[in-house]
Amino acid sequence: MTDDLKSRFEQLVADPPPPSAVPSEAVFNRVRTVRRRRATGVALVAAAGAAAVALALGNVTDIGGAPPVTNSPGAPKSVITGPPTVTPKPPPPIEVQLLPTVKGRTVTMNVKVSGKAFIPTVQPENTLLPATTPFLDLSGGTDFSFGEGMPGGSDGGALDCTTKQLKQGSDTYLADTHTYKKPGSYKFTYRVMYCGTKGWFYTNASTTLTVR
Repeated sequence: MTDDLKSRFEQLVADPPPPSAVPSEAVFNRVRTVRRRRATGVALVAAAGAAAVALALGNVTDIGGAPPVTNSPGAPKSVITGPPTVTPKPPPPIEVQLLPTVKGRTVTMNVKVSGKAFIPTVQPENTLLPATTPFLDLSGGTDFSFGEGMPGGSDGGALDCTTKQLKQGSDTYLADTHTYKKPGSYKFTYRVMYCGTKGWFYTNASTTLTVR
């Protein structure tokens, strides 16, 4: 070390320069700056964590196995459907034709029934009627009215509707003969009951009779 450098060093040690600020204040300012930086970092980390949690929750399957809800365009939509709806079959069609013959005030009513119906079972034996049974006798009964006097009809007896065997047929029979008390127009109504896919069902028919 030269004499000049040695002299300057001794002077610096003997008479140090005054501090630019109070040491405690300078330290406080540095600590406060560090705390601000840490707070800012924590806030950024918290925001990033919240976004990650929200993203994770959006991909979590709901309780019960339902897919997550998303509003992304083009995303597949989940459609919840129940069991398929089964349309019940209609009963076999039965056609009824009313065939009146009018002579004065006397009307003879013939009826033709035709179509498809299930053969009922006889009770208490619980056996099917023979397949050769006339089509009318497969019915559960008939009801009719001439629009005057007492209504009429027939009872099918102790029959149960079962869908074991279907039969197609037709029958024409005499329902009844009626003589009106005075001339006029009268409504004749008729219905017959057969065994169908959903149980016993009625087929109705009517016509207007004019007597003089």
